[in-house]
Amino acid sequence: MPEHASDTPIQVRDLRRRIGDLSLRLRTAGTQIKPAEPRFTDYDKIRLPGGELVGRKKVIVMSGGCSVPTCTMCPFTNFNNYGLDDGSSSESLLDQVRRTLTRTQDEPAYEVLSLYNDGSFFAPKEIPRDVQVEIARLVAAAGVKHLVVESLPQFVTEPVLAPFVKALGGVRLEIGIGLQSADELVRETLVNTRISQKSFERALSVMAGLGVDPKIYLLIKPPFLSEGEAVTDVVKSVDYLTGLGVRGMTLCPTRVSRHTVAWELWQAGQYTPPNLWTVVEAVRRVHERLAVRVACVNLRGTDFESVFPDACPACADKVVDALMRFGESGDAGDLPADCSCRPPLKVTALDHAAITARAAQQLNALERAGV
Repeated sequence: MPEHASDTPIQVRDLRRRIGDLSLRLRTAGTQIKPAEPRFTDYDKIRLPGGELVGRKKVIVMSGGCSVPTCTMCPFTNFNNYGLDDGSSSESLLDQVRRTLTRTQDEPAYEVLSLYNDGSFFAPKEIPRDVQVEIARLVAAAGVKHLVVESLPQFVTEPVLAPFVKALGGVRLEIGIGLQSADELVRETLVNTRISQKSFERALSVMAGLGVDPKIYLLIKPPFLSEGEAVTDVVKSVDYLTGLGVRGMTLCPTRVSRHTVAWELWQAGQYTPPNLWTVVEAVRRVHERLAVRVACVNLRGTDFESVFPDACPACADKVVDALMRFGESGDAGDLPADCSCRPPLKVTALDHAAITARAAQQLNALERAGV
């Protein structure tokens, strides 16, 4: 993993603490428990790492949310029962899954079920162990061929995963891990996610031993990075993942939503989501080495209000459409042609000292503004 020892470790530790404190302080808990029904359901086509194009049903169940909500760009605590007692009871979760798996005549056909809980599926505080296994049994009985869940790697252990895989029977399991970046400063400080290199690689080993596929998410332009640094970050992260034998990856262009550090930086004029052409450039530089798709919900999603990556009015929708086609085909010929609006992009190295100093200055400005 391209992790570099910082010249100013005390400054980095202080910056990480301050960003983490701000991220948690911005979280909001609701005042009333939301209904026990999935907060989001959608259908699309998805290309598996082997190249097959299959139907997918994507469901986000209503839950108590992430038990480690420190990430600087994640707004999900706004939409679930974060901070509320009894916001994700076992019976509520199971009932939502049962209803999700009940097929109707007019429902689109799907082989893949992406079942998300706004956090870590294998975290016992979020989904109890017995409920995890019962969900696996329900999915197996429903005839789903491929199940996708998400989790932080520290919760993916052999004692937890083995009973789940056994209960799934012949259902193929894929676990999404939001690594976000292979660079330690970017991942653990700027994104502020609780993922270490050791925990990530250990989780990959556990998954490999049980025949479980990894699905790795990388951010394009996390808070505090420039466009040029963002491309370098993606390329270096892909180099790391290919070295570990990872076959599939999803690029997530950062979008900006309320009650996050990213939102406060955007409000202060110190951050913008990546330009759509930066997204295209990142894809062009890595697609030949790894099966990659772009999370198009991060480009024009309807699941919650966001400030999305953009370009000029003449090309923005065409670029998004092209990225969606590429996500299904994997063919670089489906990527968009240039537009005169495309800004010059100087791809630059990840200078940790410069990034740390810049992030500290931006954080100081937010604090002076009373954020």
